[in-house]
Amino acid sequence: MRTLLRGGLVADGIGATTRRGDVLIDGPVIDSVAAGDLPPGSCEVIELPPGSVICPGFIDAHVHAEGPLLADGVIEGALAQGVTTLVAGQDGQSWIGATRTTADYLNAYFGPVNGTLDPPRDLSVAGFGDALAGRLAQNVAVLASQGTIRHNIAGLAGRPLDPGERAAARQQVADALAAGAVGLSSGLDYLPSRFGDSEEIAAMARPLAEAGRPYVSHLRGHGPDVRAALDELVAVGRSAGVRVHASHLWGPPDDIEAAFAAADAGGVPVSFDMYPYRRSSTILAMLVLPPGLQASGPAAAVTALADPRQRAELLTGEKFSAGFLGQLYLSCLPAELAELAGLTIAEAAERSGQPPGEWVLDLLASTGLGVGVQQDRPGLDEQELAWVCAHDRHCGGSDGIYQGQHPHPRGYAAFATLAGQYLAAGPGAGYQVLARHLAATAADVYGLSDRGRLAPGLAADLCVIGPGGLTARAGYDQPRLPAAGADLVMVNGVITWRDGRIVAGSLPGRLVS
Repeated sequence: MRTLLRGGLVADGIGATTRRGDVLIDGPVIDSVAAGDLPPGSCEVIELPPGSVICPGFIDAHVHAEGPLLADGVIEGALAQGVTTLVAGQDGQSWIGATRTTADYLNAYFGPVNGTLDPPRDLSVAGFGDALAGRLAQNVAVLASQGTIRHNIAGLAGRPLDPGERAAARQQVADALAAGAVGLSSGLDYLPSRFGDSEEIAAMARPLAEAGRPYVSHLRGHGPDVRAALDELVAVGRSAGVRVHASHLWGPPDDIEAAFAAADAGGVPVSFDMYPYRRSSTILAMLVLPPGLQASGPAAAVTALADPRQRAELLTGEKFSAGFLGQLYLSCLPAELAELAGLTIAEAAERSGQPPGEWVLDLLASTGLGVGVQQDRPGLDEQELAWVCAHDRHCGGSDGIYQGQHPHPRGYAAFATLAGQYLAAGPGAGYQVLARHLAATAADVYGLSDRGRLAPGLAADLCVIGPGGLTARAGYDQPRLPAAGADLVMVNGVITWRDGRIVAGSLPGRLVS
């Protein structure tokens, strides 16, 4: 099947500005990109409205989509924004690559983020790809997960891995890469990922060097702690001989630039992703429970929460104050508590007549820690956020979480919101900036060399943004509204989204590496 897109502007992710051009697609690849009219020959011709812009399909550099993908193979909120490739396996906590015991742990601990895996199935990278074959509207790339591998080998042991365990962990990373993984992720706020120090993680990361793939990390700190956290990231990259990538990075610009300068001086390529929101989203247990209590596992932590002395000690801490809990919005809850989703914990506690600290302890105990929340971050201001998202090392990552009754809108609007920022200076150069931030840079980070740009011989992943631009519609009050303006989205040469809806039966996505 040959398709000619005619009459638009082209933002190829390569040049400095857009230009008048046509794009000819031949099967799953781009045949040619040319200024002026290409002869139609024997192909379907799609005439684009004046002012339309043809962009490379966007790559979500950081998304939590494993559960929804297995459920139906389509992430509609991403597709509506022109996202044609999703990078999953983030934060070191994916059940891709997990043993059954590890998957059971992640179901309890990280289910509000990634979803749960049931019934048992082949959990390898290849098995995940097989489970999705013929069911995907978008492409999916997968990272090996440091915390998952650590749990496979040592459970929740809060100690360094011994030499034999390190060798076994390194082999699991190598096996995942051989099966098509595009890097290694860690989540150093989560357990057991945080038990790995930089030396241990570097040992695990060494197979990445030969494969030319990155080490990707949810850092050990942001905000005022970002410099030390970035220095640790760069130390892993230097020791392992690999490029590094920081997930959802934020902090003082001077500290970030100083860390980047040190990385450059040491020859360590560094990049990052960030979504354009001050509010974050994660699991409640990570935010409020001490690591030592979490380290016993969800079941033991629930038992500890019934101990009056343990509860009394926790309630003296700042994390259980009304002020802190008033910054946390409930997003993922058991069905019987669904009516509380969207409220702050302080508001939900007021409905029950309990103090917020007491109420949240009861909530964690009754749900087995299975609660997702959003958090206001007063330490991140709008100017700092805009600076981060405009940085030339930045690439688009929604950190989209699709679980729960009231998810963060970033999974449905991050790319559209970023597009608005990049186009604010004008559409000519702005669309090329957009193409680099939302497609080309992520392709470079993950080694997806046949995607992220519009050029002959590359995969025909692209989106056509209409004359009105790409517009976010989802917000904190209505988080699941799809974006508007991606008039046509093509994945591997097949139109999967057109005129605001999924094209029925178009499932050309695949596992990519």
